[in-house]
Amino acid sequence: MTAMSPSPVALVQNPALGALLLWRFGKSYQEECVIDAAQLHSFFVILPLLYHAPTLEHIRSTYVSSGLSQFAKKLSEERELLISVQTRALKMRELTLWSIGTGISSGILHLAYDTAKLRSNEARPPKEPERLKNHMTGADKLGRWFGRLSPEQAFALLWVEP
Repeated sequence: MTAMSPSPVALVQNPALGALLLWRFGKSYQEECVIDAAQLHSFFVILPLLYHAPTLEHIRSTYVSSGLSQFAKKLSEERELLISVQTRALKMRELTLWSIGTGISSGILHLAYDTAKLRSNEARPPKEPERLKNHMTGADKLGRWFGRLSPEQAFALLWVEP
């Protein structure tokens, strides 16, 4: 009996990598918005943005200083990209939950149950491989962009219902 190899999608879209990307998002959010951690529901839009190649390319090509509104404007130029964020967020809920659980159990994330805020703890993750550089940089940009806005503003720009 031979073991089945994971699909190429499963190799990338796994809870361990998801936890690392969510940690990077949270870390950047906390650096941008020094006094606070991000609301839990904000994390559910991050993996659907980072794991979608055309959307990741728009993140990559948007300067950190331009902000989430400029990124959303780029997405709206290809309207289906902006509209599909909500659908992808719903489809990836389970992966996001597993990634959050992996992050909490590994100690890189902490959930404050009374406030529903997810904090990125101090950690020294291994240097990411070159093939994941755009994902990590994208998570960093998203954290900074979300940190500059209220969750309601961020969700409205991305046409996502919290």
